[in-house]
Amino acid sequence: MAPNPQPVTQVRIFPYIPDSHIVVPPVFVSGAGTYSVGTLGMNVFYNLDMTSGEAQNGGPHAGNKYYAVGKTAEGKEFTTTWLTCLKGGPTPQFGRTITHGRRASSAAPTTSDQAVATASGFSEDIAVSHQVHMEDVVINAYIHPTEPLVLPLIAGGKGIASYVPHGSWSITVTGGERVNPLQVGMRVTAQGTNVATGKPFFIPAVLVTESTNEPAVFIEGYRPPREL
Repeated sequence: MAPNPQPVTQVRIFPYIPDSHIVVPPVFVSGAGTYSVGTLGMNVFYNLDMTSGEAQNGGPHAGNKYYAVGKTAEGKEFTTTWLTCLKGGPTPQFGRTITHGRRASSAAPTTSDQAVATASGFSEDIAVSHQVHMEDVVINAYIHPTEPLVLPLIAGGKGIASYVPHGSWSITVTGGERVNPLQVGMRVTAQGTNVATGKPFFIPAVLVTESTNEPAVFIEGYRPPREL
């Protein structure tokens, strides 16, 4: 799929600090420009080009990593994956190329799961490819929706949720209260507050507990079919 630059506005650009759960101030605000996502084989290309905006706190610098939050022309909020600054100054540019391969999953996807994953690809929204810094994270044991039960495992944590295009969700969670025992292999759900937008965020997948340490690590097991 060739890149299709889409107009974006109200862009705020933040330093990307891996495995950090602190909130840092933006280095660029009130930005406008274009954001595009394209594919070639197993490669995914991201480009964010600003045509206007205001640098703050030293502004972005070439070679450093950042992520951006903004709105599309339709008014939808989006968050980019981390990007490398290619050019600083008053009209900064950012880009990244990712090469994807197959990764073993703890649960083999069903035909229905694959259909849902395909439906949530690039055609749905450029916001499907992102990393979300979260607070007030709640991890609950997965219980079938028809059962009126909730079994909390972690409450009030901080986390970073990541989504790989045409791939899967994962989240690492630090801190919070361990309400009930957490065990490797447990199926869970995750939700919290998106730090960048201040809005609730729910990971649309059933996750599998990969590590119960600090941080706790959860990776996607499968996608429940969407209700029609």
